[in-house]
Amino acid sequence: MRTVIAAFCAVVSAAACSSDVVVRFESSPSLVTEQPAEEDDSEPANTVPRGEDDARPEPIEFPKEFEDQVRQVIIEGDLLPTLVDPHGDESVGMPIPSLIGENFEGEVVAVRPTDGVATLVVFLAHWCPHCNNEIPEINRIRDAEAWPSGLRVVGVSTAVAPQRPNFPPQGWLAEKDWTYDVIADAYDADRSTFIAAEAFGVTGFPFMVLIDESGLIRGRWGGELGALALAELVTSLIDPPADV
Repeated sequence: MRTVIAAFCAVVSAAACSSDVVVRFESSPSLVTEQPAEEDDSEPANTVPRGEDDARPEPIEFPKEFEDQVRQVIIEGDLLPTLVDPHGDESVGMPIPSLIGENFEGEVVAVRPTDGVATLVVFLAHWCPHCNNEIPEINRIRDAEAWPSGLRVVGVSTAVAPQRPNFPPQGWLAEKDWTYDVIADAYDADRSTFIAAEAFGVTGFPFMVLIDESGLIRGRWGGELGALALAELVTSLIDPPADV
């Protein structure tokens, strides 16, 4: 596994350590990650109530300017720490929280640690130039069938900002030929926070979370990698199996 970790650090260092690669939240006014000033003593600060296995998001009214481009999500389990250093990510080996949401058509899309399938979750912002560059690279991997066998890819449309380019994200993703599942992130107006992005510790765009078949995190990183580096990184982190 040392070789795998070294490969991971080398690629991420090249892609995400330059200030012109990762779009940070600090420069994205539509997404704020501060925690609430007061915490409820009845629940740990990093935990949300668990729902039923067949739980689905309940209808909720969001600000009209979002034009149905954000939808309710349910987070079950412990939230992931915010990614500070991809070279020493404390979340590696941790189970993901369950993410149950909806696509733009209102159909339920979920990513759970019990799914039993390796999954790459890709957090995307419609206004982010690096997302616009990386989606065609992801599509190149798709078209070349170069992902590890059985890998599931799920996009999360987050940091929605009606006043910024390429709104609405539903049309943007269609134009970019995104054919994978999509979850439309929910917006907490009280805290100016996007729920799924917060739960997965997102710190920039595009932001990727790789999960193995056991529901454990293999790696998180942000920024552009390009098709070859991204395919090699995902493959190196998924193979060998999680118990090696």
